Amino acid sequence: MFSDIFKNKDFIIYFIYGAVFIVIINRAYGMSNLLRFVFRYLAIGYSDVRMKELDDKWFDIQLFKITNGINTTNLNDARLIQRGLNEGVLKPSWFLFTSSWGDITIKMSKKKLIFSYLIGLVIFFMGNYAWIEQTKIVDGFVKVDYKEFSYYLSKEKLIITSLNRSIDNATVHSKEDCKNIPNSIAKDSMLSIACTKLLDNRLSYIWWLEKEIQSVNNRKNTLKLISYIYCITSVLWVFSLYQFNRASTHVINYKLLIQNQN
Repeated sequence: MFSDIFKNKDFIIYFIYGAVFIVIINRAYGMSNLLRFVFRYLAIGYSDVRMKELDDKWFDIQLFKITNGINTTNLNDARLIQRGLNEGVLKPSWFLFTSSWGDITIKMSKKKLIFSYLIGLVIFFMGNYAWIEQTKIVDGFVKVDYKEFSYYLSKEKLIITSLNRSIDNATVHSKEDCKNIPNSIAKDSMLSIACTKLLDNRLSYIWWLEKEIQSVNNRKNTLKLISYIYCITSVLWVFSLYQFNRASTHVINYKLLIQNQN
């Protein structure tokens, strides 16, 4: 499913455009900020002197946030952080992925910090759960539960297991195997019933089987994608939270140091 989508050139182009747009919006801290940058570029601004002065201060703060990836709401704090960066006291790498957690000069409370870490852990477990669920789906086979058994059908093969058991080490039967079933095996046995399905050559049945296999494969791929997204998100979530907490501590300590020197 997904491989076919990404073979589509138009889809890839639109996907890239969409991803770039999202990155720009995120980096600009919202659509409203982006529009204000556009208006400034077009020389559209306030006529009121006081409003123009406030807008200039806002622009300096937003420009600092965008260029450095450091979230702060105060121009004096922006100057202080820039000074620390220039002096080498503050390292640019400390602020990587920190902007989404708020003002870097405000220490996050322990309660919020613990709660945020727990959310990251929950996201990871959700991704892990999606991965476990997709491992239960056998790619290219339709699963049918019958009494205490489960059998898996593909176009050419058959696998029989106990109900909801893994197919690892299970015997794989081919169409040829099914054609050569001994007469001693009862017609109502699991093997005989499953083989009857495998050997069914009706066009309507073959069409149904192909659709079901495609649906199974799509479901497995979807769960894989969800798992990847959740696990990557949880890693970035926890890492960015750690980065913010560490960077915030450095900034606050540096700010106190400068205040004591003055």
